[in-house]
Amino acid sequence: MHQHWDPATRCRRHRHLSHQPQQRPHRPPTTHPSSCGTTRNYPQHSLAAHPPLDPSETFGQLYWIGTPGGHATWPTHRGLRDSSYPLVAGAARPQAKPYRGWHRVHGVEVVPASIVLRTILCAAAELGYSTLFEIRFEQPIFANLPRLIQVVVDNQLISLASSPATETPQHRWTRHVTAQLSSASARSAVPSDHPDQINGHLEVISDPIPDVASLLALCGVDGLPFEWSVKSWAKKTQQSTSRTVEIEFPDTLPDGAIAPLLDAAILIPALADVTETQFYVPASIKQVWLGDTATGPCGAVTLNRTACDDDGITVDVTVADGSGVPLALMRSLRYRALDLDNAQQDYSTVFVESHVDALTDARNFVHAIDWQPRTDLDCSNTPVASSGSVAVIGDARAGFGLLLKEAGYTLAAPADGVSEVRYVVYVADPHPATTAETDVDFAVRITAEISDLVRALAKREPGKPVALWIVTRGVYESVASSALRQSFLWGFGGVIAAEHPEMWGGLVDLAASALGADRDDILDQFGPTLASLLQTPTRSIVVLRDGVVLAPTLVPIRSEPVRKSLQCKSDGAYLITGGMGALGLLMADWLADRGARRLVLMGRTPLPPRRDWELDTLDAGLRQKIDAICALEMRGVTVEAVAVDVGHHDDVQALLAKRDRDGAAPIRGIIHAAGVTNDQLVTNMTDDPVRQVMWPKIAGCQVLHEAFPPGSVDFFYLTSSAAGIFGIPGQGSYAAANSYLDALARTRRQQGCHTMSIDWVAWRGLGFAANAQIVSDELQRMGSRDITPSEAFTAWEYVDAYDVAQAVVLPVPRSYGSAGSTAGDSYLVPARNWSQMEAAEVRKELESGLRTIIAAELRVAEAELDTDRPFAELGLNSLMAMAIRREAEQFIGIELSAIMLFNHPTVALLAAYLTKVVAPQHDSQGDEMAALSASAGGVLDSLFDRIESTSTEAEGLV
Repeated sequence: MHQHWDPATRCRRHRHLSHQPQQRPHRPPTTHPSSCGTTRNYPQHSLAAHPPLDPSETFGQLYWIGTPGGHATWPTHRGLRDSSYPLVAGAARPQAKPYRGWHRVHGVEVVPASIVLRTILCAAAELGYSTLFEIRFEQPIFANLPRLIQVVVDNQLISLASSPATETPQHRWTRHVTAQLSSASARSAVPSDHPDQINGHLEVISDPIPDVASLLALCGVDGLPFEWSVKSWAKKTQQSTSRTVEIEFPDTLPDGAIAPLLDAAILIPALADVTETQFYVPASIKQVWLGDTATGPCGAVTLNRTACDDDGITVDVTVADGSGVPLALMRSLRYRALDLDNAQQDYSTVFVESHVDALTDARNFVHAIDWQPRTDLDCSNTPVASSGSVAVIGDARAGFGLLLKEAGYTLAAPADGVSEVRYVVYVADPHPATTAETDVDFAVRITAEISDLVRALAKREPGKPVALWIVTRGVYESVASSALRQSFLWGFGGVIAAEHPEMWGGLVDLAASALGADRDDILDQFGPTLASLLQTPTRSIVVLRDGVVLAPTLVPIRSEPVRKSLQCKSDGAYLITGGMGALGLLMADWLADRGARRLVLMGRTPLPPRRDWELDTLDAGLRQKIDAICALEMRGVTVEAVAVDVGHHDDVQALLAKRDRDGAAPIRGIIHAAGVTNDQLVTNMTDDPVRQVMWPKIAGCQVLHEAFPPGSVDFFYLTSSAAGIFGIPGQGSYAAANSYLDALARTRRQQGCHTMSIDWVAWRGLGFAANAQIVSDELQRMGSRDITPSEAFTAWEYVDAYDVAQAVVLPVPRSYGSAGSTAGDSYLVPARNWSQMEAAEVRKELESGLRTIIAAELRVAEAELDTDRPFAELGLNSLMAMAIRREAEQFIGIELSAIMLFNHPTVALLAAYLTKVVAPQHDSQGDEMAALSASAGGVLDSLFDRIESTSTEAEGLV
């Protein structure tokens, strides 16, 4: 529960952010840090000197709290480390906005960046700092619901964070802006090469005065937070990159007010470059200085563009009063481009996520997996009729061939292959081929065998249906090493089902007792049920125990918590594999929020020597890593960035031995977040890319499991993927590797270790998800979506309190895996009752409908789309294929194969194939499917154009 408090009884109004006519004192701090972790003394504050922050300048009813040396105290909140403390705190309410006007972006009220910046600038000024460095705008603040606001100092980092103002204890603080405190001279913020004067001495060219309201409306922005208008808009020359804009106010600004000018200074550079497709929003500022407060009815904003690229623009900005006296300086104010075509959807999504009773409550999208009986598959007493032929492949010692033969199936001879059989059963051999074969070697070998099998079955004609089943043993419990070895097949099977629903039968897990049992025992335990089960295809994995068929269902976590929310120990170190990637660095920051003071960030790629960290020649990706590490060090966190391949046992052991010799703090917690993607269709899989994807996951977690056995660490987190549950086309090896992590978590949990595998969907705009539009589209197709980092960590903190080995973080409104359901089948309602139509009529309707769908996606006129022209010649790519598939599924009313367009690469061939699928009893036409276009093979290779995600540093689709 949040502690209730009356701010009026704890602290007084803050004068420096109010309109009271008091002069700002310049009070330098008594000491400043010279290096990371140095103790710093702050000025002592009297409570009587600090009134609440004026709501017209900052946030409504914020109050000065004080410093560690002061007399004020603040109730402890989740998410604040022992070494950090709030300076300013209070509540912001929709009915008491921190500005007089409004600022709606696509209908969502958003607190302006000027208000956020002004708040931390003035809080920093109370510590004697008039200059801030490396300002980062991280998340917008939505003003739709009351929020608690805090400005927090953590070593050299100052930040503004908020949390929903509710009694729900699971809410975490969301950080909106961060900056580094600096004792540098205020005037160092002034650009040395600033091209214009602000006092009007230079001759300038006047431009037409833009209509601010119209430009904002073009960008979907309604209203101004403060009343101001543009009086003049001028530049030195026609080619000049600088402008001086004179600002007018309806009335003289009250003493101490600067927010209106600051608001204009942040908006004007964005408006100067607005187009019909892009708008610019502030992302970062290299350096900011805030001077004296403004007076008078006017002011000026001078801006000079210093950089412009596809991602945004960078400007230097000077803010002055009417007489030309500088009031604020911003060096390298960086704006990122916001795509207006997607802005409305983005802001609407975030708006929904900001509601307290929706997705900010982690309980709404954190799930456990509950195995419930499938009554529709209860076939223990059902006799097998018209069994058909079956081929059993894999572990010949298991005796399943004879079992099915005795149950009435016709057992095909091994030499006959799989071209004619009705059922194919692959029985995973749990034994390694040699004593030297590791689990990752085993997974690569078995994956190749099954991929070959799928390729062979995919070549069969539509009139010869087949059902592929995979049998595992003991994976459900994951007690034995043999069960862990087979576990990757659970994720791999889900992807086969997604790519080839037309051939998928299912995956069934039998008890580990089936290993080594004699034929009679197997027949008694599994015979009748397994024999009947083969005739009932199921998308979800099923488990057969004691004659009962169980299937997974996602359920909310409603048990009692067994532990407190994660708090790291200051005397321990915490290891993050993939720690220098986009998500690994976010996880490092999160652990720092939870109290970690020592972090070991492990990745394969080394950082440059420390002496080179300030070089301008570093690429953007490397610069981002270095900046993030420096920001952690600014917070007093010791960071060990080590270049080690987590999958190599000897290298990891050497690192741990060296740390031990050097007397380093023991590692008390693990986050295994290393991983890569290399998307391939199952029919296109080759060993090297499969090994590349499986190596950091399977080999890596095995090395960590041996190095940190159960009981040796406080926690052992495995970042897994929901792709292993739902099956994302192209993610076969990735889903397989993540299913191995899920099984290892079950293994360790049974041995008494706090181990949890967290199955994530894509993290929005980060890691692999940054370029994985296919993944986002497939999530949408299944009724889900990606998640924000704030949502992810909220979910993590929530689920960590519960005793579960596997948690699924998935924003989805309906259960998955329930009896008879699949992910995404609820929207499949056919446009016609195909079974009641003649074959010729079905084909005509399908050809017309498909032509409309495909022409729209390929952006060609329907009349120009020749039904016999290969899609390859029209520029079909993987994203288009996924979009066409979704539309076609809704039109036809059945789930379709991910490679459908490439196996049937013209409208005519596709319509003919689907006619046989939806109305087979009427189709008497010849087999047209054998004549596939010669161009199909080339397009098949490009169905999943490889997502350029070769980084092993972090998980983006975890």
